[in-house]
Amino acid sequence: MRKKMDLKAFNLYQYLKEQHSRNFEAPYFLADQDTYENASVRFPFRTFTYGIGVTYSGKGGAFKIGSATYQTQAGSLCTIGPGIVSQWMGEYSVIHDTIYFTEELFKNSLKTSFLKSLPFFLPGGNHVVQLSDEYVEKMRSLMGSLKQFRGDTAIVTGLVYSLLMLTVKYHQYSSARQQSSSSAKEKIAGNFKRLLSQNFLERKDVAYYAEQLNITPKYLSEVLIAETGRTAKILIEEHLFMEARSLLRQTSMTVGEICHWLGYSDSSYFTKAFKKQEGMTPLQYRNL
Repeated sequence: MRKKMDLKAFNLYQYLKEQHSRNFEAPYFLADQDTYENASVRFPFRTFTYGIGVTYSGKGGAFKIGSATYQTQAGSLCTIGPGIVSQWMGEYSVIHDTIYFTEELFKNSLKTSFLKSLPFFLPGGNHVVQLSDEYVEKMRSLMGSLKQFRGDTAIVTGLVYSLLMLTVKYHQYSSARQQSSSSAKEKIAGNFKRLLSQNFLERKDVAYYAEQLNITPKYLSEVLIAETGRTAKILIEEHLFMEARSLLRQTSMTVGEICHWLGYSDSSYFTKAFKKQEGMTPLQYRNL
């Protein structure tokens, strides 16, 4: 059994609130492009809140979650939930609005199980989708209202719920459209990434994922190479080392504890594998 570790040594949500918010005790925080300008958080980090963001214009960047990389551009709807490790890649100068919030925001009006049931907040969900111009304007309108009433938690709660309902509606539309147009290989690749996000700490063998998808390991890797340019083994390793980089920079866990968390029994094997992947040892990465 994996022992409990302290994963909250660095909390981006609290860090940004300390730098930019006057209402520090509120269970939400509004961010825009100016918020991240001086944050300089370039390493993978685990989130402890829910986040909904929409981009309007500007130069897009990449948003990496596990082994999946999402490209953002004008009209991107971005969502993330607690426990997910992500990383901003490259320069990010898109004009956008984002609302981060915790379950406490809905403590008097909504069961938290509702938030936990939304797939776009869960590991393996579709975290970035493109909005139509009509939905971008609807999102912009709600974000504008959030800014106007940011000091009134009761009104913010209602506006965030409206934002959630709009996000659910568009994801349902996007999912139906994607299902009808996706090829069999695209569906296999998508299902593999979802399974990997949910099981990578316990299962690192390609055969397990192939069995879950009712195909052979060879065919699984052939599909993934065609769809992503990488084999199943490489994607599993990328997911593991994304988690490892977060733990090295975001927590005070020792290398041995991180090995245990990731399911490695041999810390020397982990160190060698990490160096091969990153070009430096785990401790060198931590001390960057």
